[in-house]
Amino acid sequence: MQILKQVSVTDSASWYRLEGDYQGEVNRWVVSTPSMREIANCPEVCGYDFTLGMQAAMADAMSSAPFLPFLQGVSSCQLTILKFLRGGLNFALRHALWKALGSNHHVSCFMSSQRHRTEGRWVVREDMYRKIKIPRDAVILVGDVVATGVTVDNGLEVVLRELLEKKTPIQGMVFFTIGCHKAEKILDKYHALFKQEFPGYRETHVIYLEGKMRLVDSQIHLSNSIQGTDLIKTEALLAPEFEASQYDSLSAPLERCVIYDAGSRAFDVLEYLDDVEQYWSQVSSLAERGWTLREVLKERWPEEDYSSWSHFRERKQERWKGVDEAFLRMLWARYEERWNALLATADTAEALKSLCEEQLDKFKQVRLKAGGLL
Repeated sequence: MQILKQVSVTDSASWYRLEGDYQGEVNRWVVSTPSMREIANCPEVCGYDFTLGMQAAMADAMSSAPFLPFLQGVSSCQLTILKFLRGGLNFALRHALWKALGSNHHVSCFMSSQRHRTEGRWVVREDMYRKIKIPRDAVILVGDVVATGVTVDNGLEVVLRELLEKKTPIQGMVFFTIGCHKAEKILDKYHALFKQEFPGYRETHVIYLEGKMRLVDSQIHLSNSIQGTDLIKTEALLAPEFEASQYDSLSAPLERCVIYDAGSRAFDVLEYLDDVEQYWSQVSSLAERGWTLREVLKERWPEEDYSSWSHFRERKQERWKGVDEAFLRMLWARYEERWNALLATADTAEALKSLCEEQLDKFKQVRLKAGGLL
């Protein structure tokens, strides 16, 4: 079993150490911030608003990171940001370092990466645009969405070859992700290789934003999902604050993916809206076939820990170490409030249909503002 151990809680960021099963030498963390929770729960936040939200989330996270002393011990020009294009641009690590450390001279490297599925497997099809210059004894910082992990694995392989060819040792890596278990699996691999090749290599950190999500694979059976792409909250290890935020709206726990496509969400809004609208239209079609709001909610957000207050309290105290009972009581009350409010309508297809119409109208308004309503 994996657990979250509370490290620090403020209004701007809550940090948890991820402990338990599959613990290797890589330091594992989960951080929750108000801005990232809004991004993950509100797909209508897109374009430059999405960029600004990510910028705020990363600055708040970096400024309170438990490993900040490690970064403070490295000169500004040794802090090196590696960006996988184009999704990695969204993590705003330059701004985060400047905000947290006052670092003004850090290095940025770039590498293209385009996934492609061939014969049932994901591979990187295009990665030839590279601007990689890493200083000696650098700490490399990366931010990227990790689903299958092929971009990260391929990219770090290229970086390792570059470092060995130029005989350039590094001393650490910090990796922020909206992602799943594949992130730490890959970082375990490269931590071992970096330690083997560079005697001065010290630390690797992986930081999951809002939780360690579950990747949709052949073992996941949901009515509308994309295998190898969607990162979902079902069966995930979520930060307490993020779990509580699932009761801010009915739509939040129903989203197909916690991020959808980070590249188009920032840089090609009309393509992104096509993707999200298609999903909500598919949910609407479930209502037309007789699915109720309760059925769809329980599929995506099964609330298996919520069978009774005593069971809920026991399960959460087991998985969230250090979280006080006042928070648990608040969360339980929000659960009861939701289902009390839905008592009269939850078992109807009409309630689900109405929710879908509300969501689709939100995206219609975004299209109108973008001038892209066709």
